[in-house]
Amino acid sequence: MEKNKPGDSEGGSAAIVIPCIQINPLVRRCVDECADKFPDAEIIVVVDTSDNSQDAATKATIIVSGDQTIAAKRNLGVNNTSATYIGFIDSDAYPEDGWLTNAIAALKGNRRIWAVGGPNVSPPEESLSERFVGLALRSWIVSGNNNYRKFKAPARFCDDLPSCNLVVRREDYVALGGMDEAIFTGEDIDFCFRLRKSGGKILYTPDVLVYHKNRTMSLFINQRIVYGAASWNIMSRTKSFSKIYLFLPAAFAVFLATGPLIAVFEPWKFLYAALVALYAILILVETLRRSERVFDVPGVAVALLIGNLAPALGTLGLPLKLLPSLKSIYRNE
Repeated sequence: MEKNKPGDSEGGSAAIVIPCIQINPLVRRCVDECADKFPDAEIIVVVDTSDNSQDAATKATIIVSGDQTIAAKRNLGVNNTSATYIGFIDSDAYPEDGWLTNAIAALKGNRRIWAVGGPNVSPPEESLSERFVGLALRSWIVSGNNNYRKFKAPARFCDDLPSCNLVVRREDYVALGGMDEAIFTGEDIDFCFRLRKSGGKILYTPDVLVYHKNRTMSLFINQRIVYGAASWNIMSRTKSFSKIYLFLPAAFAVFLATGPLIAVFEPWKFLYAALVALYAILILVETLRRSERVFDVPGVAVALLIGNLAPALGTLGLPLKLLPSLKSIYRNE
């Protein structure tokens, strides 16, 4: 059966931009899957150095960027193609059949839609630690009201989508100035905010799906700390009350730190004990909801706690200058 040609019904070409640090097995798989499923799409890999770049060069255009932010790499990829449509995917992800063609069809069907994305779900092959993280990310306790991105949820318009799975018209992307290269993380939230402010719509649809590798538990801690640190930048840029949830972990951590007050104000223990018990119940309920097997329960519970509380370390640590360089603990790629 002939494969779909992304963008061909209106003569529009397509390019897939994959930013990465170095060419490794995950990048090679992403390139191979994209080339196999969308043979008419241009594939652009933007990498720090040219080491091992020949591994992917037969199926992709390799652009050496040096040590740049992921936003800068995406912009560089876009600047090096004239394709009508751009599909952004992370180097540790790979697309499902129809990912690019379905997204382009949605863009063609409604000019008011400026960006399309869909679920980024756990791949079937993953370690036990990655499995626990993936299950925890499906909970509102970790992902808030964005947890639908971890399922094949019904289609909807939304405020933002992650750039591990985002398809846009090149002309719209360029008109918005691309992604802000000064942002270390959260660049996709800022881009989507500017997109909507300019009158565009963002569509989440379940048939635009990628499989996105989860981090191990230890790397998940680093990711969530950086996520918490980024909350200040996201709030200052969007000035949106809808982002206030980003500060809830920090608020709860501050509350937990008030435990010693019980020694000088005994009535505080009733409120303190009630809220801690309620939190424990919520963690237990979500652990049981998200665990798929009995042996998942301990790992998912730990991942939920990390996912919910670790951002507080970033949110509180950044203004207090207690964090090391974010790049030293986390690479956003």
